[in-house]
Amino acid sequence: MVYRKTRKANLAIAFLLLVLTTNFLLYQPGIQNSLALRLTNGAVIGSLIDLTIVAPLLVYAAFKISIKQTIALMVSGLVLARILVPVELYAPYKEVLYVGLSAEGILILAELALIFVVIRKASAIRTHMIEKNEAPIYGLLPAVEKFATKNIFIRILMAEFLMCYYAFFTWKKKIPEHSGVVTMHKKTSAIAMNIMLIHAIVIETIGLHWWLHEKSLILSFILLILNIYTVFFFVAEIQITRLHPLEIKNGNIYITQGLTARIIVPLSKIKEVEWVNIYPSKDTLQFMYKDFEKVEPQVIIHLYEPIEATMFMGKKKYVTEFALRVDEPQNLKQLLSK
Repeated sequence: MVYRKTRKANLAIAFLLLVLTTNFLLYQPGIQNSLALRLTNGAVIGSLIDLTIVAPLLVYAAFKISIKQTIALMVSGLVLARILVPVELYAPYKEVLYVGLSAEGILILAELALIFVVIRKASAIRTHMIEKNEAPIYGLLPAVEKFATKNIFIRILMAEFLMCYYAFFTWKKKIPEHSGVVTMHKKTSAIAMNIMLIHAIVIETIGLHWWLHEKSLILSFILLILNIYTVFFFVAEIQITRLHPLEIKNGNIYITQGLTARIIVPLSKIKEVEWVNIYPSKDTLQFMYKDFEKVEPQVIIHLYEPIEATMFMGKKKYVTEFALRVDEPQNLKQLLSK
């Protein structure tokens, strides 16, 4: 979900908070007693309209989401209404909830069927990756899209697969060594920062989990799962940072920054190489590992035409220029000049 950052989006968020707050307060016994409210079926119908139609449309106005996500929000609105509205008032409308859940279930089953398509094409996908001689971080998603499907659900699933692969199965992999390799992280604190974050999450999990365990078992369990997932994510980030420096080979430049951004650029598509020491615009895709101090790019590469980059969770983005910061800029300059 990407926020639209417009005046209309701000108004939509304001109205969304108003809709959710008023519907929540409406069914609080204290509010009903203080205002002498007596709820009828009309109030329930109004809440159903607010939560299943108005609220999802406001989210759609504020964020860049698909129609499928909007439908999922409508079903979520039915579930939220079931939680807020007392059982005796909701009883006449429970069939609406069942219909919504059934429709969402059909969509989920259809997407799960795509997983079997990917599994059935696994051999062709693996063969294609071997022929292209590309690391999984670069080659997996394009191979899946070529032989199986371009469905957004599968893109997200492949992103999660890559996280698990790099977190658990790459510890014996060797760092590439050839004349076209230029490291990007050795003169930064990127790996150290990720290790610090892992330590902080582990310490926070131990302390907060036991405290929440006495307050809410479900909430403590959810927090534990999220923290474990986050640790795996940062472990995968460390492995990708180590194993995948910038590479120039096969007539392409291969660049990745963890799981959040990666791109393959044919050398023939490079229009201009601008060696600078200024911060790029917000539209420029940046490949710069973070440090404890603010970092600036050393070079901005301009392209003849837009090139597809893969972002977090498999999201696609077309770029015409990108900024780089590497450990040995002179080495990169020599490679590009050739």
